[in-house]
Amino acid sequence: MKLSVFFLLGLGTGVSWGAGKWGMVDTNGTWRLPEKYEEIGEFRGDLKRSFTLPEFLPGVKGAKVRKWLKAEGDEVKGGQALAEVELTEPALPVESPIAGMLVKIGVPKGGAAIPGSALGSVRNLGHVGLFEKKQFDVICPGYGPNPGSATVVRWLKDEGDAVLKGDKIAEVRPKEAMAMLQAPGSGTLVRIEVKEGEEAKVGQAVAKMGMGRVPVKSGGEWFYADERGTRVTQDRYLAVGSMLGGMAPVRVGEKWAFVDGEGRLIPKATDGKKGNGFSLGISEKAEYDEARKVRGGLAAVRLLDRWGYVAYQEGGIRVAIAPRFLQAKDFSEGLAAVEESEDAPVAEGTEVTDEKGEEEAKKPAGPAAWGYILPSGKLWGRLDFAVAGDFLDGRAAVRALGENMPWVLIDSKMKTRTMKNYGGLVPLGAKRVAWRQDGGWGLMDLQERVMEIRPGLKNQDGEGVGQDVLEVVGPFGDQRAPAKEPGGKWGYLDPEGKWAIPPRFERANVFHGGLAAAKEPGGKWGYLRPDGSWGLEPKYTKARAFTDGLAAVSEQGEVELGPEGTMGGNWE
Repeated sequence: MKLSVFFLLGLGTGVSWGAGKWGMVDTNGTWRLPEKYEEIGEFRGDLKRSFTLPEFLPGVKGAKVRKWLKAEGDEVKGGQALAEVELTEPALPVESPIAGMLVKIGVPKGGAAIPGSALGSVRNLGHVGLFEKKQFDVICPGYGPNPGSATVVRWLKDEGDAVLKGDKIAEVRPKEAMAMLQAPGSGTLVRIEVKEGEEAKVGQAVAKMGMGRVPVKSGGEWFYADERGTRVTQDRYLAVGSMLGGMAPVRVGEKWAFVDGEGRLIPKATDGKKGNGFSLGISEKAEYDEARKVRGGLAAVRLLDRWGYVAYQEGGIRVAIAPRFLQAKDFSEGLAAVEESEDAPVAEGTEVTDEKGEEEAKKPAGPAAWGYILPSGKLWGRLDFAVAGDFLDGRAAVRALGENMPWVLIDSKMKTRTMKNYGGLVPLGAKRVAWRQDGGWGLMDLQERVMEIRPGLKNQDGEGVGQDVLEVVGPFGDQRAPAKEPGGKWGYLDPEGKWAIPPRFERANVFHGGLAAAKEPGGKWGYLRPDGSWGLEPKYTKARAFTDGLAAVSEQGEVELGPEGTMGGNWE
């Protein structure tokens, strides 16, 4: 497998740092996957994710849990019954069997009825033959395997009223209406929130499921496992991506395809709809030349030398934006940067739109240029840029076409939002931006207010300038950004440019979920809390970032430095 391909999928470095095997720990340091894998990618699937009581019937606002059929820690399949529930105050609609007149109410309001028995009758007032039935019973509905008797709540129509077939003419309430609570997906029943005998309201969390997926490598090939290490895919792949949006890219031979959470190859959508002008005729075999993980609901794919986007809808892959771009980045905050040129024709049905919604021909007449598109595939603004970055906090760093053009920040309407000339700009989140004019990097907010990183560094007006003081600064997470000072040590800045965690580490990664991997000088890897204390003591020979509660680590082999974050690069 090509390591560079794996890197593009956002799984960290995607390389084995040493001879030691990889495993995974949770935020308490408990081993969740044993140290037996050659490589491990991103874990995706929040173990704290709750699933709620569904609305089984219109008007049913709650239910009582009669019996849990699975215990905490049990593995379950999607759609499998987890619990028996008794619906509270279900109101079942009674519909007219034909169009005609309600001629008889047999069971009055408050009366008892047996599901399947007659409540009244409706007469056909239209032309009927001599031997055709003229009158039809209104049947009491039931719900569940043992509905028992029911009570007529109310009649919505009176005797003599005209009714249409399917009209609601009454409501009944079964004395006992049972239903099954089903697992929303395959995984582990982590915690039961509503005990047996307790009631829950519609929308209330009744349990927590672990439905995670993590790509792991063993025997030189990749497959997917859940958060307990149980294999969920039978096939093996040469390269894989993260399981996001219900699907993940996989490489089979020289081509790419997508699989769902159960490891099944996802076929093309079969309802006949076409994406942005035409369909690619995607079959169940792998046929993309390159594919990336889902971001913003869409996954970028390449066919030959052109990029487009696909989506996972109704159990199939649908072409969302037909391949026509020389290069394409992932969607972020509703926009994706793409590179297009005059020899990349706009597909049929694809308009070019500015922020006012007006259609104009704005394709470049010369060399390739970057611009932004909407999820519909429409071009948003002009193809004006030599370089275009992702949007973060409503801003993107771009550089215009031409020699020695400065970097500027633009907003989502393509308007320039910076006044000064910069040699580099990198949005970091937390409404902060790294900026460069000379040799080093500084920190400013979205209004170009400079943060004073080095105390005492003032301009002639006595204002803090804080420039040229950082070699590298990374994205913010939990209000902390990893930063490398000129002396070569790493620490963490807060949004005001203060050292929240002083620089003393050989390596420092981004905070995720309250923890960040950092390496002690000459020592091992551990995980820091935002206050600078150790959440997990430094005892690992290698460590990656936490995603959805799990992180890949190893205690085996020699201590590895691992990759170092770079300005505007891929950070874990």
